[in-house]
Amino acid sequence: MFKLSSSTLILATALFLSACGGAGGPKIVIPSYTAPKEASKLSKIETRDEYISDGAYLALWINPTVSGSQNTNAQLQPLLIDSVKSKLTQTNFIAIDPMGGEDGVALNMKVSNYSYEQVGTKASLALEVTFTLSRGMNEFLIKKYSDRKNRQSRDASKLPTENELASQSVSKVVKYFISDISPLKTNQLREFKSLPSDLQPVISYAKRKNYKGAIKLMQRHKDGRDMNYYYNLAILFEAEASIKEDLSILRFAKLNYEKAMDTGGFSDKLVSGAKARFDNFYDLLNQTKKQNKANQALINDRNSMGGSADDEYE
Repeated sequence: MFKLSSSTLILATALFLSACGGAGGPKIVIPSYTAPKEASKLSKIETRDEYISDGAYLALWINPTVSGSQNTNAQLQPLLIDSVKSKLTQTNFIAIDPMGGEDGVALNMKVSNYSYEQVGTKASLALEVTFTLSRGMNEFLIKKYSDRKNRQSRDASKLPTENELASQSVSKVVKYFISDISPLKTNQLREFKSLPSDLQPVISYAKRKNYKGAIKLMQRHKDGRDMNYYYNLAILFEAEASIKEDLSILRFAKLNYEKAMDTGGFSDKLVSGAKARFDNFYDLLNQTKKQNKANQALINDRNSMGGSADDEYE
């Protein structure tokens, strides 16, 4: 399923850190994806049903009862369920099955530890949640995640409430869990190489996120199409494609990254580092779009039966 090796990810990270260190050139922040850390477990979530789809879909049913939450904070159960739903649907790599079933995958959550205390001008909250994925009696993934919040204010009335702290901690532990099983959206830096004086407006366009305008300026430039040119153009195409999650535009980024590599990028840490990170994103987006299409067959089937992923929790 996921073909990104750990060595590739480590290399990309190392190149990213080396490339982004120091002052460098102008930088922009663009959307990207992170790879699931427990990619080897994804085959356990796959379900094949010839009556629904020709391929395998990834889906799980969320148990609406969070064990251990009843005796802690009444808001933990809805907070956990809503957060899981929100982060899973961020990329729709894994669908939410509102019906479940013996052959399906279930997500069970348990509040393993919870404490809240406010003493004077200090407030603290500790949360630990155990997430279990199972198919029938087979529990194939059990992970615990914890978080602690400590807040202090001279004015006790300005301290966050218990539920505010709980919401922050829930969001954090759920993100840890979802990032283990699904790609998640993130942001990455891209640093420009030097440009000739007549292309300096490109940077201003890019910083205003007018990537389409910046691309047009670059493409009108006929002279000096060297490594820097192709690399900067690749960044702009990547930025435009990333915002729209448009694979057709992303292919132009891929083409220009390859041209940058062919014109000297292999020996340039900034170019090769950005290319490695781009390749990871390109693969992740392609796989996510493909998986989302397979998952949609399940959602359509469930909707045709009169249910939706939200009905379970209304």
